[in-house]
Amino acid sequence: EKIRKNSFVMEYVGEIITSEEAERRGQIYDRQGATYLFDLDYVEDVYTVDAAYYGNISHFVNHSCDPNLQVYNVFIDNLDERLPRIAFFATRTIRAGEELTFDYNMQVDPVDMESTRMDSNFGLAGLPGSPKKRVRIECKCGTESCRKYLF
Repeated sequence: EKIRKNSFVMEYVGEIITSEEAERRGQIYDRQGATYLFDLDYVEDVYTVDAAYYGNISHFVNHSCDPNLQVYNVFIDNLDERLPRIAFFATRTIRAGEELTFDYNMQVDPVDMESTRMDSNFGLAGLPGSPKKRVRIECKCGTESCRKYLF
């Protein structure tokens, strides 16, 4: 169905693990060619969400250099800034059947810094694109504004 601009779309959910455990799992996931790790680094890099086994449909949302979703940290029934919930909101009207995407190399809007403060990338712990092990990963989103590399 059509999704209106600024609408809440979904939450990225999964198992909350330490960043150290995420690095360990990330190495395994790297060998398998897939990962569903999302760093929770709103204030510090302590925890990661691993949606590999306990996730929802959100772990299938792909990257785009021209995304239709934006990630926001939200706090519901929790004031621990190390444990934000990850919410996806529509950046524009999304047509029925259109692929949902977000920018794995998120650029934070300085005007809205407090609500979006998060690491500048998707936080694929253990993968070559991880903040801890950066190499260039080719982007294949195919948009007109493609940056050619994810990280």
